[in-house]
Amino acid sequence: MKPLRARSIRTRLLFLVLAAVLPAMAIVSYSGFELRDNVVREAEQYALRQVQAMAAHHERVVDNARLLLLTLARASEIRSMDGAACQVLLADVLKRNPTYQSLQLAAADGRVVAAAPLSGPAETDQLSFQDALRSGAFATGKYTLDPGTRHVVIRFAQPVADTLGRSVAVLTASFDLNVFGRLFRDLHLPEGCIFTLTSADGVRLTRFPETEKYTWVPDLKRMVERMSGPRQEGTFLETGVDGVSRLYAFKRLHFQGAPFPHLMIRLGIPVEEALSGARFVMARNLGLLVLTAVLAMFLAWLLSEWTIMRSLRRLVAAADRLGGGDLKTRSGLSHDEAELGLLAKAFDQMAEGLEQREEQRRTAEEEVLRLNRDLEERVEQRTRELAEANLDLREAMDGLRRTQNQLVQSEKMAALGGLVAGVAHEINTPVGIGVTAVSHLGQKTREIRALYDKDEVRRSDLEDYLAVAQETADMTLGNLERASELIRSFKKVAVDQTTEERRPFKVREYIDAILLSLRPRLKKTRHRVEVRCDPDLMVESYPGAFSQILSNFVLNSLTHAFGEGQEGHMVVEAAVSDGLLTLTYSDDGRGMEPEVLRRVFEPFFTTARSKGGSGLGLSIVYNLVTQTLGGAISCESAPGRGATFTVTVPLGREA
Repeated sequence: MKPLRARSIRTRLLFLVLAAVLPAMAIVSYSGFELRDNVVREAEQYALRQVQAMAAHHERVVDNARLLLLTLARASEIRSMDGAACQVLLADVLKRNPTYQSLQLAAADGRVVAAAPLSGPAETDQLSFQDALRSGAFATGKYTLDPGTRHVVIRFAQPVADTLGRSVAVLTASFDLNVFGRLFRDLHLPEGCIFTLTSADGVRLTRFPETEKYTWVPDLKRMVERMSGPRQEGTFLETGVDGVSRLYAFKRLHFQGAPFPHLMIRLGIPVEEALSGARFVMARNLGLLVLTAVLAMFLAWLLSEWTIMRSLRRLVAAADRLGGGDLKTRSGLSHDEAELGLLAKAFDQMAEGLEQREEQRRTAEEEVLRLNRDLEERVEQRTRELAEANLDLREAMDGLRRTQNQLVQSEKMAALGGLVAGVAHEINTPVGIGVTAVSHLGQKTREIRALYDKDEVRRSDLEDYLAVAQETADMTLGNLERASELIRSFKKVAVDQTTEERRPFKVREYIDAILLSLRPRLKKTRHRVEVRCDPDLMVESYPGAFSQILSNFVLNSLTHAFGEGQEGHMVVEAAVSDGLLTLTYSDDGRGMEPEVLRRVFEPFFTTARSKGGSGLGLSIVYNLVTQTLGGAISCESAPGRGATFTVTVPLGREA
């Protein structure tokens, strides 16, 4: 295979265009992969939002059932146990609430007083019925399979009390999980999506679509394991029972007072469906880029034909005619066409010189014939001149070849020159400072040398010279190191995300630094912050994470714990025991209600939205502790008793 330098100019231009297109193709490919990752993340987030909506709907079903049964239990018809009136009431309520499969009123002895529909089976033997009678409060049953409809239902029960507060009857409501089928269809999800509800013991309660096939059968073990981890909700990639790879989003639901620990729901979106758009965009972009490359190469070929190759062919033809003896031939090209014009000008001047010399040679020959032997010396002289002319011609041809090579090299050096100029511009300052420093040192050296030659060197002169030399060496070394770093930086690959280094640090000193950064917020209040920590306590961990954790604790107290003008007391304690660093933060603020305490680490949950709270502070703290530091966090609080956060972090290992 011929090397590139041995190929034609047109081929080199085509290779140059191809080399310019290759980085663009790499960028398009990289962008396609990034687009694929973004599509996967968006699909996961979309699926998780839909699962959360489904979970919220189920929670509303339970809450609505509790409210509905409690309202019916207080109705006069129900309390009077009037069968006919109760029958009319339950039928009307069931018609207005089609979400429920059936409503039933039964006496404490199991006798059915009224039911809607009338054909429904007695539910007095259900767990929810017995729990409601025993506890005297709203009760939730287990998920069961209705043998008649092959639908999975869950029953809710509410006791009916007499005037003395005794439970004399029980109202029950049955909820059919097939209601989720309508919700699933209303979402208009992509083809191949599935929605599944699984019990805590791994039974697939129902699935949409193909409900009949996958109702009340064991779920895949790997699916149950994926949803039984420490996270209450999340996403994962798995292959379903039908062999289709899907992106799954799941959420575990917990119902207060239910006889089962939780319910797992998940939504799966086919990976091929999620990535089809990204693959189409990537293929389209690559196709357009290839088309652009082909068009650019065609235009390069066409432009080279019009601007270079035609002129070169005319020069070659003129050179052939000149070599054939036609000394009157000329290139016929304009001398104003840049490099090719200069080449044509040199060729025409050479041809003109050859023509003039040929004319002189003919004149000399005529003179030789006319003068014969008398002019022999002049003939020899003319012969020597002709030889010199031939030598000039060869030198001119060599110059022509060198000019051609220089034209090729100039194109290569132009690109190299751009890079060198960029590097030189960056390192000009440190190198310039180094040159100035060395020049100054040279001047001082010449001065001390002059004093030494005169034997007039004093101790102070030598000390001044040594100080200047040391300062110049330090300055030169620093700037040369800076220039070296600048040069190395041209070789580095940029990264779009950095991670904090793990390093040793003094805990008390770092806590004081954090509190100092928060002083602009703290000095506007009357609060006191007390730090209890050994000043010499040093650990090896991620100080950046500790900074964000403690800052969020303090800002959370300023936002939520204290009222306007209130004087508060906050305490930060840190100690190490048994390889664990324990960080305790407490305040004496207003405290939290149990419902708030239960959701304190949930993202976007806040009780101070009007004050600018985002609900992300403590959620970020939780993620930093459990993921970055590999530790654990807990919170204790009660109304009027402040709040205490305890963080435990293992030491001596990478988190």
